[in-house]
Amino acid sequence: MNKTRATNIVRMDWLSNRTPSGRRSATKARKLAQYFALGRGREKEQELRPQRGVWLDQAGRPCSHEEVLQWVRQQGMSHEMTYQFILSVKETQLTEEAFNQAMAAGGPLFAEWRLISHDDSRYPHAHALAFGNQPVQIKSEAFQSWWRAVRQALEQEQTKAREMQQELAQEQEKAADLQQGAGLEQDDAAGKSPQSKQMQQEANHEPRQSALGQDGAAREPAEQLAKLAEAELAEPTLEYSVSEQSWDMEL
Repeated sequence: MNKTRATNIVRMDWLSNRTPSGRRSATKARKLAQYFALGRGREKEQELRPQRGVWLDQAGRPCSHEEVLQWVRQQGMSHEMTYQFILSVKETQLTEEAFNQAMAAGGPLFAEWRLISHDDSRYPHAHALAFGNQPVQIKSEAFQSWWRAVRQALEQEQTKAREMQQELAQEQEKAADLQQGAGLEQDDAAGKSPQSKQMQQEANHEPRQSALGQDGAAREPAEQLAKLAEAELAEPTLEYSVSEQSWDMEL
């Protein structure tokens, strides 16, 4: 993948499922799941909010938040490590299914996960949780292969999404042209003034100009995308500090 043209981030951090005294604990993983689904704040505050997205498992099946919390507790108590991922794109909106398919493109290195996407910030992104028994060897060929495959899949998902948006815009333009033509015929039949025709034409073209403006506004520098990923993973309300080794390969 050409690093200068990449428009996505795949980042991973991990933490130990042990208390300072060495006792097994899934508390940190549970706090992550709570934050990913319900945002910042205390649990009573979180429960009053709508969920930020839909949880999916590795097969793409929707899961309730309660099911995810049960899974997190079970996995956290039976595995040494919690792995957390952020997948973020820059140029278009992706669905949770698209993010999940990109995660799955990495292969069996992480066999089971739960993923949720967010569209309430500047850049579309998704978070995922997985579990294992040791820190990931980030320089290993297995992990490098996984990382490259996921990023390549994100690029492909963005391309598909852009193509669909372009097709939709073309269809809307054709419909507007047809509507404009029908309006002109009606104007001719009714003997409307040229000024009225011009006002109708401007009204028909306004939605397309607005859409083009929004598309241009979405193209921000890659550095801002990296800052988003950093802010999401460094959220102070998670009430933990990632003291273990972490790894990040940015744009």
